[in-house]
This record gives sequence, C-alpha cells and structure tokens, in this order.
Amino acid sequence: MVQLFLFLIVVTCICMFGCKPPPEHTTLPTEDTKYTEVVQQKVEISAEAEQVIPSPTSKEYSLSLLSGPWEKYLNVPPTILIFNQFSKGIKELLEEEQELIKSVLDANADLAQTSEHSALNDRLDQLKAAVPSAETSSGYVRTRKHYKRTYISGDTIYTNSYPYSSSYSVFYSKQKSSSPDLVRSVTGIVVNASLDDIDQRIDALQHTISTWTRRTSTMSNNGTAGIMRDANEAYIEGLKSYTLDFIEIRKALNKIKQKQAQITQNKETILQNWKTFESSRLSVLKNYLENNAIDIIDPMNKHNYALNDAQLKKTLILSCQIGPRVVYFKLAEHHHPDHPFMLVNLTGANTE
Repeated sequence: MVQLFLFLIVVTCICMFGCKPPPEHTTLPTEDTKYTEVVQQKVEISAEAEQVIPSPTSKEYSLSLLSGPWEKYLNVPPTILIFNQFSKGIKELLEEEQELIKSVLDANADLAQTSEHSALNDRLDQLKAAVPSAETSSGYVRTRKHYKRTYISGDTIYTNSYPYSSSYSVFYSKQKSSSPDLVRSVTGIVVNASLDDIDQRIDALQHTISTWTRRTSTMSNNGTAGIMRDANEAYIEGLKSYTLDFIEIRKALNKIKQKQAQITQNKETILQNWKTFESSRLSVLKNYLENNAIDIIDPMNKHNYALNDAQLKKTLILSCQIGPRVVYFKLAEHHHPDHPFMLVNLTGANTE
C-alpha cells in the first residue's frame, strides 16, 4: 500500500515538471555588444543620409585665353596644367624661363609688337572710356518782383505805382551743368587718342584746362551764371586729375622705348642666354611640370577652356609650343610682366 502511494507521487511529479522545457539561458548585453549595436545604427543612418542628401557639385566655368601680340606664335592650342603649389627652386626656374623667352621674342619684334606695349595700349583704352562726364551744380537764384499798391475810395478803385511802388525778392532752386562746349572739347580730344600721338593729346588737354579756367573765372558768381561757374570749376578739377593719368601713360611708354632699345642692342647676348638655359635647365622644368600636375585641361577650341571653381583656386600653368619647343607660363587674371597671356573668366568666376 505504501509502495503504491509512493509510485503515484512520482508519476504526479513527472507530469507536473517533466513536461516543461528547460529554462532558456539568457545573456545580459555587455558593453561591447552595446557599442556594436550603436555603431551599426550609425552606419545605417549615415548610409541613409548619403542617399537623401546629394553631394555638392563643383560649378564649371568657361574661360578664354588672351594672348595679345604672341598669338602669332601659337600654332597649336595650348593646354593648362594645374598644381597645388611649387617648390622655391621650380618657382625661380619658371620665372627665369618666362623672362628669357620674353627677351628673345621682344628682341625680334618692333616696339608695337611687344607684350608691354600691348598692355599699355589696353590701359589707354580703359582711360579713354573713362572720359569725364559733365558736372552739375545747384543753388538758389534771386529775382525781384514789383507790385503796385491799390486802394478803394467809395466805389472807385485807384492804382498808382508812385509813390506806393515796392518790390520783394523771390528765391528759387536752379540746377546747371558744366558748359557743354567744355565737355565736347575734352571728348573730342580723347576719343581717338593713341600711344603714337599721346604727346599731342596731353598738350590739347592742358590747353583746354588753361583756356576754360580763364573763361570760367570771368563768369559771374551770382544767379545761373554762378551755378554754371561752380559746375565748370568742379569739371576742370576732375580734368586735371584725368590729364595726369595720360601723363603717367606717357612716362610708361618712354620706359618701354628705352628698354626695347637696350634689348635690341643686346640681341646676341639674349639669344645666347636662352640657348644656355634651353640646353641645361629647360628639361628640368619640363619634367617637373609634366610629371607633377594634378590635372591637365585641354582646350575646348583654340581659345576657350572649361575649369571648375576648385581648379581656379589652384596654380595654373600654360603649356604651349613656340617653335620646336614646349615652354611654360604662369597664368593670372591680370597682365603678367613677363608675358601677355591672361585667362579671362567669361562667366564671372574668380581666377586668382
């Protein structure tokens, strides 16, 4: 009986506990697993963000190469080499090469065909476009008005100018420009000016200043004449400064003439200096520039190039063939003292 009771207890325990699956073994997340999950989430978020936010694109610009009087030497359209920076030695080598080439080409050219003469001619064109316009002046002009006293006696109106006549002043604003003849005279002197006749143009401007200074000094200080006198005086002061700019161009022209005369006299020495450089150092410059350029820009046609804004912030070197050799020039948006090449941005980008 006791054995039967024990058997029932065992069966009951088996039914109650034996059918349950063993408890699962759970592991608490460690710091490593937490970091892995966070990194994975960040990677997924970053990947999603890259798909949503497009990467910025570099804007491209069209630039034109100006070559001045050296255009005749460019039988093959040049290419542009792009660099981050130069070593001091390469920079000095490039400067020496540019100066030597300029001396060689100028030694075989007339004054008007030199790069400096071309740059000075452009400067004169800019000055001609800035011819002074008419000056204006304003002031108050006084006039006198008379009236007659009128009185009434009974049914009769009496009017008499004496002894009851009187007057009062009226002031009104008046604006006048400088004398049109003065402005037309200056424009006529300047419009066709050239470097060949700049002496005559300066003499004519100085004569105009003298003539109109004297003529203006005789004008009245009052009324409308006084207002025009003020406008003329302001115009003449501006004209004096404008004439000084012509005189500065004449000084620069005389320096170019002196330098060109020296170059012509030393032609043989200049050619020998170039031959020495070409045989010993030009290959060094060529190998460095062509092997270290980070980008090479071929022309879209003979004169136009496409560069983006990132490239325009780099150092730009023009690689061009003159005669049987390839030579190099540093480009900028302004005239370089050693060559006439200039890269002009036609779409408004900064080429510095």
